[in-house]
Amino acid sequence: MNLRLQTSSNGFRRLLTRFPAAILGVFITTWAAFGQPTSGSLVLSGRIIETPSGAAVPFASVAVKGKPIGTQADENGLFRLTVSQRADSLLVSAMGYQLTTVAVHAASADKPIEIVLKPVATQLNEVVIRAGENPAFRILRAVSAHRSENDFRKLDGYEYEAYSQLSISITQLAERFRRHKPVQTILRALEKKQPGKPLTHVPIFFSETVSKLYARRQPERQKEHILKTAISSAGLTDDSFITMFTGAGFNTLNFYQNTVSLFKKEFISPLAENSRTAYSYFLADTAQVGLHTCYVIDFDPKNERDLVFSGKMWIDTVSYALVQIDARVGAAANVNFIKQIDIEQTYEMAGESASAWLPEVTHLNIQVDEVVKNTFGATVDYRTTVRQPLVGRPRPVGFFDTEVQLAEDRSEASADYWQAQRESATESGTNQQTRALLDTVRNLPVIKFMSRTGQFVLNGGYLPLTKGVEAGSVFSMWAYNPVEGHRLRLGLQTNNQFSRNWQLSAYGAYGTRDQVWKMGGEINYIPTRHPLTLITLKSTYDLEQLGFRTEDLVDNPFLRITSRFGPYPQAFYQNETALSVQRDLGTDFIQTAGIRYRRIDPLFPFAFRQPVPDTQQTVLSSDFWSREAFLELRYAPGRIPSRRVTKRRMQRRPTETAPIVSLRYTYGTASFEGGTFGDFHKWQFQLDHTLRWGLFGRTQYTVQAGYTPSTLPYPLLQVHVGNQTPFYNRTAYNLMNYGEFVSDRYASVALEHKFEGLLTNRLPLVRRLGWRSFVTGKLLWGSLSESNRNLIATHDASGKALLPVYSLQRDPYVEVGYGLENIFKLVRVEAMHRLTYRQHPNATPFAVKVSFQVGL
Repeated sequence: MNLRLQTSSNGFRRLLTRFPAAILGVFITTWAAFGQPTSGSLVLSGRIIETPSGAAVPFASVAVKGKPIGTQADENGLFRLTVSQRADSLLVSAMGYQLTTVAVHAASADKPIEIVLKPVATQLNEVVIRAGENPAFRILRAVSAHRSENDFRKLDGYEYEAYSQLSISITQLAERFRRHKPVQTILRALEKKQPGKPLTHVPIFFSETVSKLYARRQPERQKEHILKTAISSAGLTDDSFITMFTGAGFNTLNFYQNTVSLFKKEFISPLAENSRTAYSYFLADTAQVGLHTCYVIDFDPKNERDLVFSGKMWIDTVSYALVQIDARVGAAANVNFIKQIDIEQTYEMAGESASAWLPEVTHLNIQVDEVVKNTFGATVDYRTTVRQPLVGRPRPVGFFDTEVQLAEDRSEASADYWQAQRESATESGTNQQTRALLDTVRNLPVIKFMSRTGQFVLNGGYLPLTKGVEAGSVFSMWAYNPVEGHRLRLGLQTNNQFSRNWQLSAYGAYGTRDQVWKMGGEINYIPTRHPLTLITLKSTYDLEQLGFRTEDLVDNPFLRITSRFGPYPQAFYQNETALSVQRDLGTDFIQTAGIRYRRIDPLFPFAFRQPVPDTQQTVLSSDFWSREAFLELRYAPGRIPSRRVTKRRMQRRPTETAPIVSLRYTYGTASFEGGTFGDFHKWQFQLDHTLRWGLFGRTQYTVQAGYTPSTLPYPLLQVHVGNQTPFYNRTAYNLMNYGEFVSDRYASVALEHKFEGLLTNRLPLVRRLGWRSFVTGKLLWGSLSESNRNLIATHDASGKALLPVYSLQRDPYVEVGYGLENIFKLVRVEAMHRLTYRQHPNATPFAVKVSFQVGL
C-alpha cells in the first residue's frame, strides 16, 4: 500500500488541485524514475481521459496495485511509470471519477495505454455549521461517534507482519566538545569514511527487525514474535535495551485513546474526548489521501508547555476514520532532554474489511537535547511498516503465553535478506548512512573505552574481573555507621558470559567497630523460559535495623546504598536462608512459593514475656528464630515487573492499564531458646494502580492490608516502615520513626498525584524552569491484639525500662505532603506534615525531604 497525497477543495477543486498537486507530482515522478531502468524494468506510459467527452483528466494518480510504486499524470493527462517489480494491474484514481483497474502485461510497454475514467457524483457529507461553532468540532464529534468502529484496538483480533528500523546517533556536537582529543579521533575516522561529505551525526546503534504481531480483544492479549533481528551497536549491549527497542513496539501508538503514551509520559491525543480543553482546531481543507477523500484539520496546543501535540490530521469523509496524522512535540513542552518529537502515522483498511483500519507506516523522529551543557545531543529514528494484515480471526488465549517471543534463529539472516526488506519498505537515506558508518565507530579504541565506562555505570558499579565474573560494587565498598564503624564490603557476581541460565553472586563485609564479618550469597537458576521459571537460593548474615530493612529498599538503589550510613537505631543481626521458585502462569500471573529461615539477634534492649499462661516472668532474649513457608500470587495484566536474572531484565513493555494485585500467605513456627511461640499465619494484600487524567495529570495509589491471627514477638509482626533520613522514600512513612508502630492487622492507602506541569506551566516565572508540582497523602489504620500486646515487655529482668512500642488506636496515622520535582531536571523537594500521633516522643510534625530522580 502506498499513500499519495492530492489536495482538493469544495468550490475551488480545479485551482487547488493543479497548484499543490503539480508540485507533489514533480516529487513523485522524480522519486519513481530515479536512476536508469534495469534490464528487467517495464516502462508504462499513456494518457488518461474521461467518458463520454474524451477530455484529458489532469493530475490523476497512477499506482501499481499492492506495490509502493506510483506516479501522477500531468495537466494533459499524460503519465510515464517505470516498474522494476512484478506488476499485475494499475490503480487509477482522480477526484470526481470512479476508481479504475487496468491490467498490465508485457505488451503494455509497446504502445501508449489509453485509460478511460467514468465520472461519479462525488459529494462530501454535509457539514452543518452552527452559529459561532468551529466547523472542525462537527467532524470531531463524528470521529468520536465512530470511534468503536474505526479504532483498531476494538477489533476482535488482528495480526500482521512488521519490518522495523531503529537508529540512534549523536548529533549537535558543540564546538567545545569537538575540540576534545577523543572526539577528534572519532570525527577524523568518520571523515575518512566519507570524504567530501559534511559530517552530521555519529551513529551508535542500529537495529532491523522482522516480526509478527498478534492481538485479541477479549480477553485483551498481545504478542510479538521476533523472527529476524540484526543489531549493530557501539556499546549499547544491555539486553533490556535491546528487548525494549527492537520489534514493532511503537506501532501500538493509538491516537484514538485519550492519551498517547511515549516514554512513560501521557500526551493528550488530539482525538481525546476532552481534547478541546487542550487544543485549538482549524478545518483547513479537504484532500485525497490514496483512495480516501479526507477532511484536513490542523491542531495546535492552547499551552505549548503541556504534554500535547501540534500538527495535522486527515479524517476520512465517509467513515470518519483517521487516515493520516502528523504530530509534533516541541521544545517548549515540559519534557526533559527532548528537543523535538515528530510522529508520522498512516492508516489503511486491512484486507476486504470495510471497517478495519490498521497503522500502515509509523515513523518517529526524536531529537534529544544536550544532557550536559556544551556536549552533544542525539537523534532517535524509528520506522515500522505493516505487511500482510489479517483481521477478525483472533488467536486462542493459550497462544499468548508470552508477550515477546524470540525465534531461536533470529540472528541468522543473509545480507540479501535484509536488503530485500529495506527495498520493500523504502529505507531512508539517513539510515543508510548510519549503517555505513557504524562499523567504523564501534571499532575505535576510544569508543570501546567509553562503552566500558558506560556499562560500568549501568551495571551498578561492577568491574570485570575475568571472563564471566565481575567485582564490586564500587558504590557500596565503604560506609560508616555507629554500630559497624567503617564498613568495608566487596562482592562478586557472574554475567551472561558465564552462563545464561545461572547467576551467582556473593559478598563479604567487615565492620571496624563491631569487628563482625557479614556475608551473603545468592544463586539464580532458570530451568525454563517458556514459561519463565526462576529458582533462587540465598543466604545472608548481616546488620539490619527494625522498620528499615534492606529488603524494603530493593527497588531503590540510592537508598539501599545510603541506608548503611546514619545512626542505625534498633539494629539487629539477621541470619537468613531462603529458597524460592517463581513461575509465570500465563501472561498475567506470577506465582512464587518458598521456604525461609530467619534468626534475629537484637542489639537494642529487647525483651518479651514467656507465652505461658498465668505467668509474668520476663525473659531477656538474645535471639529468636522462625521457619516459614510462603505462597504468593501476583496478577499483573499487561505488565510484569522487571526481574534481573543472569544479567537479563525479563520485562514487558509497560502498558499500566490495569491494577497490579498481590496476595501472599505465610505459615511458620517461631521459637526462642527454651521455648516456642507455636505455629503462626500471615495474610498480606497489595494493589498498585495508576489513573490518568489527561491534562490534569495522573494519580498513583497503593492499597495494602495484612492480618496475623497469631501471638508473636513484635519484630515478626508488621513493623511499619519509617524513615528518619533526609531523603524521601516512596515505600515508607516518611515522618514515622523507625519501628515506631507495630500491627498484627492493618490497612493503608498511599496516594500521589502529579500535576505534570498543569499548575507550574501557567506561572510566568516558574514555567521556564520546567518544575512540576505534586501532592501526596498516606493513611494507616491498624491495631494490635491483646495477646500480642501482653507479650511486649516494658522492662528487662533488671527493671530497666525498654523503648516503648506503639500500636495504632482508633485514629489512623496520617501524613500529607506537597512539593516540586524536576528541579535542575533531577531534584525532588517535598514538604511534609504529620497530622496525627504528634504527641509521641521524638515525633517529627514537619520535615522537608529530598530525593533524586532522572527521567523525562
